[in-house]
Order: sequence, then structure tokens, then C-alpha cells
Amino acid sequence: MTANVPEPRGPEGVEATLRATTSPTQAGDWALVLAAAGIGYRLEERQPEGRFVLVVGAADAAAAESALVGFDAEAPPRPVPAAPDAGRSALGVAAAIVLSGMFLLTGAAEPGSHWFQLGAASADRIAAGQWWRALTALTLHADLMHLVGNLVACLIFVSAVGRWLGGGLGATVVLVAAAGANLVTAAAHRTGFVSVGASTATFAALGLCAGLQAVRWLRGGTRRGYAWVPLGAALGLYAMLGVGPNADTYAHLFGLAFGATFGSALALGNVRAPRTTVQTLLGATALAIMGSCWALALQAPR
Repeated sequence: MTANVPEPRGPEGVEATLRATTSPTQAGDWALVLAAAGIGYRLEERQPEGRFVLVVGAADAAAAESALVGFDAEAPPRPVPAAPDAGRSALGVAAAIVLSGMFLLTGAAEPGSHWFQLGAASADRIAAGQWWRALTALTLHADLMHLVGNLVACLIFVSAVGRWLGGGLGATVVLVAAAGANLVTAAAHRTGFVSVGASTATFAALGLCAGLQAVRWLRGGTRRGYAWVPLGAALGLYAMLGVGPNADTYAHLFGLAFGATFGSALALGNVRAPRTTVQTLLGATALAIMGSCWALALQAPR
């Protein structure tokens, strides 16, 4: 498609490409602005890339750009882009089922518990090289109330990650973020500290949602100054739920930080939920990683 109103003018036919866009609406707006200003232009649709290119005479380039800049300043700001939605996700429910099954197998934390001796996130043992405890500890819980709290958090926050990234990718990212948080927590405590529970993963999921939303708001033109709100809300939930006499505040805070960092990076990289086959492969990989960590824990010397 080519529009001519009026022809570009320039010395000896010299022309300048002013702007390009894939949006026909935006291209039409630019054309109207130049037509209203009496500046000759040519609007070309170039295939196969589907771009609209605005061409003006070299002598009119400065005036045309000035008119368009003025239009940009007066134009309504871009709305916040819609959040990606992969549809209903069973990730939170699947995580809750796995945690419940592990609790039925391992039971609550009791003195001398075989499972807790092998899989708890002991800072001493992790520092000695048993890194897999950063993952196995996520599947152990001190008692029934500890488990129930994390099940509710999974159904809320992990499900939200699954809806944004898909089940397989969401599970993998949450697992990696939680493992990183537990490793850093062990390094921070250095010695004499043992923790269990999926709360590191649930706070990582909360951080992922906050990071993804923060970048989404930054990319909008209406309320970019409010991009801090998702992160502030996540910190508020951390203050309400992540601290207390028996809470591993370091693990919760690091989980939130790792999740927010990963979420921001994924959003800035325009990573979306992949197709079903990739999701299935990633989900199987996440399960294999956890199974391998437990296999290492069962084979490790006491």
C-alpha cells in the first residue's frame, strides 16, 4: 500500500526515511499529522516484514520530525499492556499434591527422623558439599499446620506463575529460584542452622509475579511511576507472612529477591509461555531434578 499526499520534495529528489512501524493505526496517525502540516510524504507498506515506512523529502525532514514530536507529546500515553495469560494452570494444585504426598511419606519433623536427617537444609551439610539439600528441604514440613500454610500459598502464588509462564516453565523457574535462595541462606547462616519447608519456593513464586508485573507497568505509558507497586505489595506480604518466631526470614527474603530478579529478567526478555510439548519437557525436567536430588540424599553418607 502506498499513499501520496502530497509528494515529498527535496533537492534533486533526495528523500529521507523518517519513521517505521508495524502498526497501521500509528502509521495513519503520522500521515494525518504531516498532511495537516502541509508536508509532503509517502507512506509505504513493505513486505514481507509488514512494516509501514514514512518517507519525506530531505528538505522537509526537520519540519516533519518536529511536527511528529509535537504529536507524540500530545498523544494519549500507551496503556499498560495486558498480562500474558496461558490459561488455567494446574501447577499450584500439582505442587500441593506433591507436597501432601511427601508429608504422608515423611511425616512431621521429629527427633531422629530419617527423612529430615537426609533432606533438611542444614547450613553445615550444604557448606560441606551437599548442595541438593537446598531442593530436598522444599518437600519437608515440620508439622501439619506448616504444610497447610504452604499448600494455600502454592494454590495462590504458584498457580499465578503457572498462568503467566505455563506449568513446565513456571515449575522450573520457581525451583531454580528457590534452590538459589536456600543456598544463599545457608551461606548467610554459615553454621548451626537447619530449615525445611516449601515457603522459600512460595515466596520465590510471589517474587516472580511481582517482577513480571513491575516490568509490565514500566512498559505502559499511563502510570509508569506505579511500577514499584507490585514489588511493594510483595514486600508487604513478606512483612505479614514471612517473619515470625519460627520463620526462616532469610530464606523467605532471598526467595522473594530471587523470584523478583528472575521475573524481571523474563519480562525484559519477552519470555512467554512456550508450546505444550516444551512445557511438558520442562515439567518433566523439574520433577527429574527433584527426584535426582532425593536420590543423592539417600545415597549420601550419614
